Amino acid sequence: MDVSSLYFAADALGLALGRQLEPEWLSHGDNNSMYLQPVVRCKNPDCPTPSAARIRLPYPNPPATGETAPNWPQDGWQLRLICRECDHWYIYEKADVQWAPYTRPLEEETRVDFLCVELACGEPGCNSGTRWHVLDNSQMSETEAFEFVLRADPVAVCENGHSFSISGTASSTVRKADSV
Repeated sequence: MDVSSLYFAADALGLALGRQLEPEWLSHGDNNSMYLQPVVRCKNPDCPTPSAARIRLPYPNPPATGETAPNWPQDGWQLRLICRECDHWYIYEKADVQWAPYTRPLEEETRVDFLCVELACGEPGCNSGTRWHVLDNSQMSETEAFEFVLRADPVAVCENGHSFSISGTASSTVRKADSV
């Protein structure tokens, strides 16, 4: 990977490599082309990603900076998200969401995808389905995304607690998520 690709990938994930971490609007001068994007931070205290790094969430028609951030997500909202840096998953809720400025909405990023992997439990008699999300900057294939969920830490389980690595999956789909 060349240096410019590394900086692009780091910026898309909210990291700053080789420079002081600062709000994006301070380093880009033109506030008129900035957008607010919902973000969360990895909850794993041992994650190799700096604690200031943000994981961007998809949001349709993000507001421009200077506008009031939407009251989003709704109360009761939950998201299973796997950190691409440490492979740990957590359930995120409304209180975990913050809004941060970016030069482009996530939907316009060409080398970053927010993926949703939907799994149906393979345990006999269990009809549970779960959705797993990951912000990916490596252009994972569907198979790679599926395998990434199965090797997440702690072990990925269905709503009824069955391990997908033991019970298997009855079905799976992988898609780019435009919203969560």
